[in-house]
Amino acid sequence: MKPLVRRILPLLFLVTATSQAAEPVSIGYVDMQTILDKSKMGQQAQAALKEEFSGRQQKFVEEEKSIRQLQETLKKDQALMSQAELDKRKAEIQGRAKKLQQEAGQAQQELVREQNKLGSAILGPTQAIIAAVAKEKRVSAIFERRQSGLLYIDEGLDLTPEVIKRLDAQKKKKKK
Repeated sequence: MKPLVRRILPLLFLVTATSQAAEPVSIGYVDMQTILDKSKMGQQAQAALKEEFSGRQQKFVEEEKSIRQLQETLKKDQALMSQAELDKRKAEIQGRAKKLQQEAGQAQQELVREQNKLGSAILGPTQAIIAAVAKEKRVSAIFERRQSGLLYIDEGLDLTPEVIKRLDAQKKKKKK
């Protein structure tokens, strides 16, 4: 029985190897950052983030400017102040600076959470579209351009424009 298996196994291997060799392996890539930047869903998400967080950013800029002005005033007037007044003003400036840092850090964390949430909302339909494009174009593997570790890839393998086109078309269908 074993000699028969030894003869059949190489034949089976040969048959499967030739059938696999008949189908060429093709690869493609997608640039997710470009999809986020150029697709309508991505642009809407960025506009929503900008609308929500630009007011806070302006508040932080104004507070930072105010703190700088206080520091400059203190620097000019410190020779005329008592030590107690000088210490009081320095503590006030440090307190405001620390509060600004904390609020800016919290806002940054909130921004990252919102970006991740909106990115996930775009990623779901994008994954389905990538899979559909891969099947249609008979692509065996698709890589994310910026995270794949590829040092060179032919630009002809870029499926990003097709994915954006379909993602935008899908968005239009949902509106109707």
